[in-house]
Amino acid sequence: MSNIPPSFYTDSDVVNVARSLIGNFLFSKIDGVLTGGVIVETEAYCESRDLAMQKHLARRPSSVEALKRQGGVAYIYTVYGYHSMFNIVTNESNYADSVLIRAIAPTIGLETMRERRGLGTSSHNLCSGPAKMSQALALTPVLNGVSLLDKTTVWVEDNAIPISTNQIASSPRIGIDYAEHDAQLPWRFTLDSARK
Repeated sequence: MSNIPPSFYTDSDVVNVARSLIGNFLFSKIDGVLTGGVIVETEAYCESRDLAMQKHLARRPSSVEALKRQGGVAYIYTVYGYHSMFNIVTNESNYADSVLIRAIAPTIGLETMRERRGLGTSSHNLCSGPAKMSQALALTPVLNGVSLLDKTTVWVEDNAIPISTNQIASSPRIGIDYAEHDAQLPWRFTLDSARK
């Protein structure tokens, strides 16, 4: 594994970033405990050409500040009052683009992740959705705006084993019917071996 360069996050094509994150590692280090795994599902959101992001910003005006920062910081918000959604801000500053990390295949700190999720010994579906993953990695809005570049709290590392394009499936994003025609954009990416 190796560091992801800052230029990766400032790519102006958020769809490319969302696809490229598949197969890399997401880690968190909270209270000195390292947890993480392989990113297996992402979704791209783009302010300039995506009604889903435009409506998100209209409903959450306080989100604008975090999303307008230069790529490479965390954007974390809650849904239903308590489910945290972990996103990575992309592009240069003043663009509200981000990638939602929907799932990882856990590899490190499984016992801690199970404890955080309130699970027994089973790791089935431990990080199989964005809220489950955020809970397992202890990613909450307290970390909103934290940099991914210093590898202290939450960060991404490059997988030494390359993922070929035919291993990544694309499909419409989930739960954004309000985005009208843009709900059908194939901006959800999944590691083919992780598909249900």
